[in-house]
Amino acid sequence: MGSFQQFLDDQKISPAVLLRRSRQLESQSAADRVLKRKRSERRREKEGQQKPYAEPGLGKPRSGRGLSEQQLAAAREDRPVSPRVRSKVVRAVNALLTKNGGTPVDAKALFGAVTARVGPTTKKASS
Repeated sequence: MGSFQQFLDDQKISPAVLLRRSRQLESQSAADRVLKRKRSERRREKEGQQKPYAEPGLGKPRSGRGLSEQQLAAAREDRPVSPRVRSKVVRAVNALLTKNGGTPVDAKALFGAVTARVGPTTKKASS
């Protein structure tokens, strides 16, 4: 049994509840759709392309995709998962813990010594 599964058992968090909470947290709202549209308009502007998104107050919208069953199963079996999946797991667990009066935890406490999965690197075009 892995450290993440042990944590879920200790806190009495079921995988189904964790999946549902992640789906709720990551779902896109109307405000996220507006942000997405404004960011895409900003990319199309000639003078706005070089400036960062934070300057006009355009934050990042939510992804709209919660954890999948396969991703959660991999995390429970202590297989390496991507940093994006790890952050979704941490957000969902922290939301459940704070709802029940617990204190939030970080990824190190959840996953222990399991490192994040690193994908292939892309080669930069030489100019």
